[in-house]
Amino acid sequence: MTQETPLLSLSAVSRNFGGLRAVDSFDLSVAKGSITSLIGPNGAGKTTVFNLITGIYRPDSGKITFSDSALIGMLPHQVVEAGIARTFQTLRLFENLTCFENVLAGQHCRCRAGLFACILNTRSCQAEEVRAHSETERCLRNLGIWHLRDELARNLSYGDRRRLEIARAMASRPKLLTLDEPAGGLNERESDELMEVIREIRDSGITVFLIEHDMRVVMGISDHVAVMEYGRKISEGTPDEVQSDPAVIEAYLGIDDEEDERKEAGESVQ
Repeated sequence: MTQETPLLSLSAVSRNFGGLRAVDSFDLSVAKGSITSLIGPNGAGKTTVFNLITGIYRPDSGKITFSDSALIGMLPHQVVEAGIARTFQTLRLFENLTCFENVLAGQHCRCRAGLFACILNTRSCQAEEVRAHSETERCLRNLGIWHLRDELARNLSYGDRRRLEIARAMASRPKLLTLDEPAGGLNERESDELMEVIREIRDSGITVFLIEHDMRVVMGISDHVAVMEYGRKISEGTPDEVQSDPAVIEAYLGIDDEEDERKEAGESVQ
């Protein structure tokens, strides 16, 4: 049986900033219909990988393909048009627009009416506007914040602001949703709700690729996990495989200091 071609593939991707190699010969495949997580210590190069995928940076070497098309050389808005949507570690909302307006803005890449069609308010322009409003409502309802549609983004709680950013990304109708630390700053209840939202997104047919530090979230929802350290991939596999990998335990999840000292002293550890 032939293995299905991955939706997203990175092959030997590297990126330098001056004398620092932020990403070093990085390989990763993201399977269609999966939830894939990228984890690692702060400064490991995870967000740089996202920036390379979404056109903010260009790799110094390597290949990035999405749906069998090369991404390298695309500008960020072209990457969105290709079907990759993104949220950011630091929220980037239109603070003085309503929730409805924020999500409506996320559909800009899918709207085709030109300047004159808008000025003349043509029938096709009107139909496109109806579709955009309907899609905005769908996204807000799916994220559980339809009741906040007329609230300014700046007035929302932190958890609802996270939901709004995901709703705006979803409005672009992506094939791949990339989430940069979506659980950052959330309490346990909000994290549980987020996990359910991400599962529902995956089950709707959208592939999810996320960076996350909350191991409860990562291990609770991921189909596949990759681990970075100092720009390189040091491990990947299922959540269970990654959790039991000694390299991951040492580099990221941490080894108990007392156990480590006993090992160095040559004592057996039960």
